[in-house]
Amino acid sequence: MKKILCVATMLMTLALVLTGCASGGGKKDAGPVSVHPRTYTFDVIDGGSDVLNLTFNTYGPNYQVVPYFTSLVKKDKPQPGDTVTFKMKAVSDVDLPLLLVYPCSTSPSWTGLDDGNEDARVFAQDVKAGEPFECEISFVLAAKMGSDFSLCMQYDNESQAVKTGGPCKLTLERICESTDTNKEVPATPHNPNVVVALDKYAAFLEIATNHPWINGAQDMSVISNYQNVSEITPAFKDDLPIVGDTVTITWTAVSDSDVDVIYARLVDNSSAANWWKELCPDFNDKLEENYVIARDVKAGEPFHVEITFPIQEAPIAQVSLCMWYDVGSAPNAPSIFKKAAIDDVAQ
Repeated sequence: MKKILCVATMLMTLALVLTGCASGGGKKDAGPVSVHPRTYTFDVIDGGSDVLNLTFNTYGPNYQVVPYFTSLVKKDKPQPGDTVTFKMKAVSDVDLPLLLVYPCSTSPSWTGLDDGNEDARVFAQDVKAGEPFECEISFVLAAKMGSDFSLCMQYDNESQAVKTGGPCKLTLERICESTDTNKEVPATPHNPNVVVALDKYAAFLEIATNHPWINGAQDMSVISNYQNVSEITPAFKDDLPIVGDTVTITWTAVSDSDVDVIYARLVDNSSAANWWKELCPDFNDKLEENYVIARDVKAGEPFHVEITFPIQEAPIAQVSLCMWYDVGSAPNAPSIFKKAAIDDVAQ
């Protein structure tokens, strides 16, 4: 089994000097977010508590605790190929023959983010109760994180010959400053006025029959309107709009049928937003003026749209453009729209 250095405080003081991770958590200046792959460093004490209780895990079976580091990586999430390093200074209340760790996500499903090599998961060994120890371990991520970024800490796994045989309490002391991407400057400055060419994300779309939802089910006997929802999140390059920004939509298309009036609104229809969040809720005081993006569309005749939305509610996870027209606005009901060149639009 791969051996990881884990010794008492006096020797680790020298190691800290050599590694440059200063005791006491000296504050580092925030720098730009690096281009991936990049390196992250975390002090385990920043996982939520300075006392960790490893308790029995019936799914293991083993003794386990899971510190969470999600809040530190909101602005720049670890990706496959990145290196994550965890450091810890602690005192255990029991002897620990072997302590294993690995990066993971617990939601939407439990996922190990390393390559699964147990030998490479050894964080500490031969720890004596009451004696301070320090340890460090690094992983190159092999999987994409889910909604959280965590560190699973375990001992007494089935594959381990030496057993501790009971719960453990680790009392932690800070030894270094963790990477906090919330303090970092984005690699690209935030753009408060994004222009999105819908043609790029929806070269072909259908405004189709939309039925109302009643008690969690669609009433197929009634038509609410005709609607299309096209996601345009990639246009923002992981820098979603915030309150006060504007989003301008341009669209040059040709319809296969006549449509009297087409409306549009920006929404976040992700699960994180409970499937529907209006991003410009007060923009429709005068629906006829604000949400109309096209009038008198004629079949086979290219038309051009340009509309600017003021962001009044920030999206949580994604941005989509909802377009619709009312019942009776198009004689052929659902309509197909194809990308057209702006030069084809009648001047």
